[in-house]
Amino acid sequence: MRLVDVHCHLESDYFRDSLETILRDAARAGVVRLITSTTGPDEWERSASISARFPEVKFALGIHPWYCKPEDLPFIDELAYARDRGAIALGEIGLDSKIENSDFELQRLFFERQLAIARDLDLPVVLHCRGAFDAMHAAFRKIGAPARGGLLHSFSGSVEIAETFMKHGMMFSFGGALTFRNSKKKAAVLKRVYPDHMLLETDAPDIPPVESREMPNVPANIRYNLRAAAEILGKSEEEIAETTTMNASRLFGLGL
Repeated sequence: MRLVDVHCHLESDYFRDSLETILRDAARAGVVRLITSTTGPDEWERSASISARFPEVKFALGIHPWYCKPEDLPFIDELAYARDRGAIALGEIGLDSKIENSDFELQRLFFERQLAIARDLDLPVVLHCRGAFDAMHAAFRKIGAPARGGLLHSFSGSVEIAETFMKHGMMFSFGGALTFRNSKKKAAVLKRVYPDHMLLETDAPDIPPVESREMPNVPANIRYNLRAAAEILGKSEEEIAETTTMNASRLFGLGL
């Protein structure tokens, strides 16, 4: 059984002294590829270094909406060289209206400029979106989505929102929240996006599953998210693992 963790943060200080063990445990859990997404320019070099050291790790470069600062605007231009640096996507980028004391218009500027670069580079995007699906869709209509599409990570929207973004080539990844109390909305969304638009993630070191509430969350815990997805969808773990692995391979060009 093969799994791809399409969204984690291996640059985190949580993993600085234990990364080799973390990745070995992930491999034992069936994880064959991991996509680590950066949150800002201070992580870009470390992300590339991790990928160079561990071939199973691929990386995305971007500036997260939580960390948009006016003084970092010049760094956006450096993302034009993301493909040359070995990145397979731009991320984690997006919009978040639920964080306090954040300049949403600055977030929008960062997002639109990064989205345009992804479109021009023909790279998929790894998206963060909370309370801003309408604004994100407006940006897609204004800028255009990358031809390769992308994913909305830790997706929490409705079936209708999912259908809107599916028209732009988006997939949807689900993590530890799958193991929380089930809801009709969650089940309806999974059944709508499966099989062709569903992916699995951990968001490690964040959002651990209920089976392992200790921080940090680790990529090996993806097996719990898989189990929960299988229960919700009424499918075998093996089928969902292979389906989501092939979806990830198609999106990111992993060659699996």
